[in-house]
Order: sequence, then structure tokens, then C-alpha cells
Amino acid sequence: MYNSKNYILKVEEFVTDLLCDLPENLCYHNLKHTKEVVEACREIAKNSGLSASDTEIVIIAAWFHDAGHAVTYFGHEKAGTKIAKEFLSKIHYPASKVNKVINCILATHYPPQPKNDLEKILCDADMYHLSLDDYESRSFSLRKELETVTSTEIPKQYWCDKNLEFLRDHCYFTAYGKKVLQFLKEKNLKKYFLSHCNCKQ
Repeated sequence: MYNSKNYILKVEEFVTDLLCDLPENLCYHNLKHTKEVVEACREIAKNSGLSASDTEIVIIAAWFHDAGHAVTYFGHEKAGTKIAKEFLSKIHYPASKVNKVINCILATHYPPQPKNDLEKILCDADMYHLSLDDYESRSFSLRKELETVTSTEIPKQYWCDKNLEFLRDHCYFTAYGKKVLQFLKEKNLKKYFLSHCNCKQ
């Protein structure tokens, strides 16, 4: 008998174990981020009227979307699809759904180019943090992560400029993202712009 919750639980347990072993320098792309993206997917899927079957697919994709960091930092999306394929095959997840999971993961590669509603939901969930009150602190966690991964110092002013550019250029894909998250993101853009005026080296 098909059990959606059982599949999701198995994926959650597997990815949680996998991401718990990530190096400490991944202070942004970690288990906490993945869990937040999963919850954001649930929220967006619910408000998008997504079916139970499609919601299952996008939730599983959310769990795997950054799993590739266990293998490589750059190009982690492709690495994540390999991990997802192997595990989902092992638990006998339907092949037709595996392909949709894989496409969702690949769609999050920057710049994202989602082709359907499932891919749009995951892409918006991955950028959900742009709408949160603590966006700025999250941004600097990402800066710290990139500095340690690349062994290169990123000047604060340069990072501020790039973040402003990113916030201005980014667009959500789903109706929920455009109606709800975009408004909150624009509030962050205004707040970030004010703090950017005092951004020092």
C-alpha cells in the first residue's frame, strides 16, 4: 500500500543523518536551512492549492535540494540529484516521481529557471529567507560561509552592494510568492538599503 508519509519520513531521516556530518564551516547551507526550506515548501504548496501527490514530490525535493553539499560545494545541485536518485531507488519510490524530484532540485541552480509549478514552489521556498526579518544576519552567515569555503576575504562593502543588487533583481515565481513574499522582501530591501548607507569595510 502506497504511504506518502512513510516515504517523506524515510527521506527526512536519511538527509538529516547526511547533513549532520557537514563541515562546521557550512554555517548557512546546513540542516537548519534545509528544514526551513521544507517548511516553506509546505506553506507555499498549501497556499497554492497543490495536490497531496505533488506536495509530496516537492517536499522530498526540498529535503534533497542541498544534499549535494555532502559531496561538493559548487555544483551541489547535480551531486544532490545523484544522492536522491540512489536513495529513492533504494526505497522503491515511483520512477515517474523521482524524475520530478530531480527536475525540482536542478531548477534551484542559480539563476533559477523553473518550468512548472513544482519547480517554482521549490525555487521560491529556497529564497523564502529574503522575506524574513532576520534576512541581514542570514546574509552575513552566507558571506562567512563563502569566505571559509573559498579561503578568500569578501569586503563588507562589496557584499552589501551585491546583496542590494540581488534583492532588487530577484523575483518570486509563484502567485503566493508574488503576493505575500515579495511584499516582505521589499520591506527588507528598504531596511537593508538604509543600513547599507553605513556599511563600512
